[in-house]
Amino acid sequence: MKNLKNQQFLIVGLFIVLFSSVNTLQAQNKTYLGIDFVNEVADKDHLRPGVGLNIVRTVGKHSGIEAGVYYRTYIQSLSFSMAGHYYDVDIRESHLSIPVLYKFSSRIVNVSAGPSFEVFLGWKDKSSPDEVEVDGYDIDPNYNLGVLFKMGKDIKLSEKLVFEPELRFNPIFGLERVYIGLGLKLKLDV
Repeated sequence: MKNLKNQQFLIVGLFIVLFSSVNTLQAQNKTYLGIDFVNEVADKDHLRPGVGLNIVRTVGKHSGIEAGVYYRTYIQSLSFSMAGHYYDVDIRESHLSIPVLYKFSSRIVNVSAGPSFEVFLGWKDKSSPDEVEVDGYDIDPNYNLGVLFKMGKDIKLSEKLVFEPELRFNPIFGLERVYIGLGLKLKLDV
């Protein structure tokens, strides 16, 4: 566990150094700020909406660094028996996903890949209050490492505004979940 934690800090450190050094490069660099509306399915869960903010910094003609902060939810269905009765409980987990990605851009397609960090924010009991009430729920550890792969296409709406629909694939290792979905990103050249 300690080795995994050290690897996570090393990966984060490398991306922070890479992202901060982007400002020193001077070839066709642009910075985009965006908002991303995401719909994802995790495992057998239903389609879950999410939203996020992101920043993309281009480095040269085809390369860039992308970072973001996304809010997502997940429904955890639990079954248990108590006093001879069986109960089904639905818990809505809230997570913050923080990806730091390398982005390759071309006229045909954009491809992004890199680590994502999942932080557990809290939970809410979504089951019927008539059956059973859940007093506590937690995930250990409260953070997990994953990998995010995205493929999208820039559609220029104006000189400064770009729309980028994208397909997303995001396995989260510690939770053993795989999020698959569609993102609709609007980004502004600042």
